[in-house]
Amino acid sequence: MIEPEKNVPSPTPYGTVDPTDLHDPNSRALTLWWLGNAGFAINWAGTVIFIDPIIEPKSDDEPMVSEIDLPLRGPLPLRAAQVERADLVLLTHDDSDHTGPLTTPELIARTTATFVATERTRRALRRHNLPPERFLLAQYARPLEAAGFSITPTPARHQENEGHTARGDCCGFILERAGIRLWHPDDTDLLQEHLAVKDIDVLLLPIAPHVLATAGSIRLANSTRAPHIIPCHYGTYDSGLFWCTGDPEAVEAGITGAATRCHHLAIGEKFSLPL
Repeated sequence: MIEPEKNVPSPTPYGTVDPTDLHDPNSRALTLWWLGNAGFAINWAGTVIFIDPIIEPKSDDEPMVSEIDLPLRGPLPLRAAQVERADLVLLTHDDSDHTGPLTTPELIARTTATFVATERTRRALRRHNLPPERFLLAQYARPLEAAGFSITPTPARHQENEGHTARGDCCGFILERAGIRLWHPDDTDLLQEHLAVKDIDVLLLPIAPHVLATAGSIRLANSTRAPHIIPCHYGTYDSGLFWCTGDPEAVEAGITGAATRCHHLAIGEKFSLPL
């Protein structure tokens, strides 16, 4: 049985994503916002990318209840209904806290984004009527090209021993353009393949106890030597469920050079790397 860790909330105050900033076609930076849980919005030199966004409430009448029916610790930093443009949507797996039951169809309808995901997640996207020409299949170590990026799916092992998924159902993503590399490893145990990954500039680090957890997060951060590390997958929901918990302070305490490398964002706060 997986035990919850310390349920550290997101730092406060919560931020909001300015849609004008997000959609800026003239940006000359890699700017990202933590959306809560494992989700991020990114403007990378004018290209708009989402990873695992869960940004709709259960209903307009219940703005502090997530679309996955868990109470939020703070307001959503962005609504899918505010998104005017997206070029890529990367979905690591089909759990509802990664492939949102309300966010996903909203982004399909409102944008022309290409969705990148595994075959298992494709089935969920079909149910949301994603046109097949807007889908790219993610397979381990088979790089894809889309929107001017190289996208390399990386292996993930997510509660396979419990029968929750099978190998190939879930994946991380390395995004690369102009020599800058960003990696979201997904919900995964620490694998030997992960320790071989180097030359990462920005590491989006899921720290919840059912995935890398504190020890695995520390080991991966120190192995990659990424100069920018952003903890995620904790502190979003007012719930004691194990997968909602995580302790970024314990993770940071074990990372070499954490004072300059770790960026402990509030939900909705942005991080920007000039290009």
